[in-house]
Amino acid sequence: MADVFQWGTLCVGGVGIGVALINQRRQLNAQMFIEFSKRFEELLRLFPTEAWLANRRSDRELPPPSKEITDCTLYCLQFVADVYHLHKAGYISNRLWSLWEREIKRTLKGPVFVREWNAVEAEFSHDTEFLDYITR
Repeated sequence: MADVFQWGTLCVGGVGIGVALINQRRQLNAQMFIEFSKRFEELLRLFPTEAWLANRRSDRELPPPSKEITDCTLYCLQFVADVYHLHKAGYISNRLWSLWEREIKRTLKGPVFVREWNAVEAEFSHDTEFLDYITR
């Protein structure tokens, strides 16, 4: 009879630990979403508005190349690389990644980012996995 109670206690404890681990993972994903959203918002504030809008809307004329646009493009791509590697390492869930990736693809396919990629690509030459991801 004591063995049954011990096994029951172990099972209840195991379920409790499992639930705690699931909750911890969800909380971690929520914290990462908040932190990365803040970081993206900061990048968006740095990016020249006319360049960002021209990248998102085909009816806008492209602004001329500038150091500011190139620098902001580099910062954005470094941000994408960070998120990409966290996802690949399993720190960002597939569900959260798929939400971000949709917008990442939309942004990187825009004409400003396509143009600026040529100027910043060399900064990622050490990271062939990320280069492959970007070129796909």
